[in-house]
Amino acid sequence: MATLSAPAAEGTTWERKVRWFYSFLPHKMGAGSTLSLMPLFITDVLGANVAVVGIASALSSAAAVPAAWFWGWLSDRFGSRRSYLALGFLGFALPTLLMAFSRDIYTFLLLVVAAAATGMAATPVSSTLIMDSLPRSHWDQAFGRFNQIGGWALVAGRIFGFLWMTYAVLWWGNEFAQRNLWLIGGGLGLLSVVGAWQMTPVLNRRRLPERAHMAEIVGKTGFSLVERPRYLPNSLHHLPTLNPLRLVRQLLAAGLGAPIRRFSQPLILYYLVSFLLFTASVMAYTPFAVWQRQELGNTPGHVFLVGMVNSIAAAFSYRWVGAAIQRRDSLIVQAGTLTLRVMVFGGFAAVSLLGLRGPASLAVLIFLQALSGLSWAGIAVAGNTTVAHLAPRGREGAAVGTYNSFVGLGAILGALVSGYVVLWLGYGLAFAVGAGGIGLTVLMLMLVRHWARVNHDVTP
Repeated sequence: MATLSAPAAEGTTWERKVRWFYSFLPHKMGAGSTLSLMPLFITDVLGANVAVVGIASALSSAAAVPAAWFWGWLSDRFGSRRSYLALGFLGFALPTLLMAFSRDIYTFLLLVVAAAATGMAATPVSSTLIMDSLPRSHWDQAFGRFNQIGGWALVAGRIFGFLWMTYAVLWWGNEFAQRNLWLIGGGLGLLSVVGAWQMTPVLNRRRLPERAHMAEIVGKTGFSLVERPRYLPNSLHHLPTLNPLRLVRQLLAAGLGAPIRRFSQPLILYYLVSFLLFTASVMAYTPFAVWQRQELGNTPGHVFLVGMVNSIAAAFSYRWVGAAIQRRDSLIVQAGTLTLRVMVFGGFAAVSLLGLRGPASLAVLIFLQALSGLSWAGIAVAGNTTVAHLAPRGREGAAVGTYNSFVGLGAILGALVSGYVVLWLGYGLAFAVGAGGIGLTVLMLMLVRHWARVNHDVTP
């Protein structure tokens, strides 16, 4: 009788323990299908302007950041991980279903906040489940599998959203198509509630040893494979222990040359670079869908097509970017991919200011979005890897948690000002401002690299 070898049996065992990964499939597909829907729904169906799109995105991020901390803290103390996973799926599904029936912008914004706050219940739990149920030797594989399943499910949702908005608009009209896509996305989320309850193991409540946060693990987790309207972690493996606002006040009062007791000086500068990066990126990308509809005259299906190209390019680039970081340092890779993003936003500005319209503009946007997907892969992978290598040994987890805080704050600020920048300057100049902000971050990244190599003998 044939028997499994020890390594094969061990591999089979850990894969059985993470069957709950697949409970994310319907949830991620539902989220992916509605990823480009919010700005179109706000402007096309509810009749609000682009500034309200920015406010909605900012409120979503502002609700999600503290909610992630709260749910992570609560799940460590009360109840089972399975309960919080199911609650997170339900917290996304119910508000999403109700969005289909929104008749005014205030009701819709309330549902956006509810979905962001309650849907985050599953985010910290997903990572702690992996680390609590598997030995450290399997973390790398498990996190990779988790990101792969979730990322491609989002891409599948993107494809479905594109097909739905292309044909449903033709057959039943724009408002019908958009309202029913909320119903489909929420319905898929409900399937994940059932899957999580059936497939997630219930671990014995015990005092777990403090988890080590190795740089090679930290670098492979944290952000989704797919760029979102709000830039928040796909999984949290450590909650922030520093107050980023207090840290910024200290820096402004004492100057960047002041000694930082807890983290090294290049890491502090990298936090500020990341804040600027996400402020500029979110500011430029938040009105992107509305711009396509209102200025370029693209159909809702075309808007979803352009978003889908970005997601597919990012998913295919993720592994390649990771390999590039292993061959070269992470800051060089990130600077290179951010240079692509300068070109992308500059291209958007050129399309707007030169008056390019019709099939030609759509072809240019598809090409630029493919470059943007590659750029996002560089941001997602290189960001956490850089922080993990710049952080003092043994403090990688806290450093990544603080990094996530600066990312969240940048996303909130960028979304909040985006609509008003468009109203004041127009779409073309708003994209140009975003390109300039990203260009500044590239120069600052080179300064971080120089300080790390010269003063701290570190190669990120």
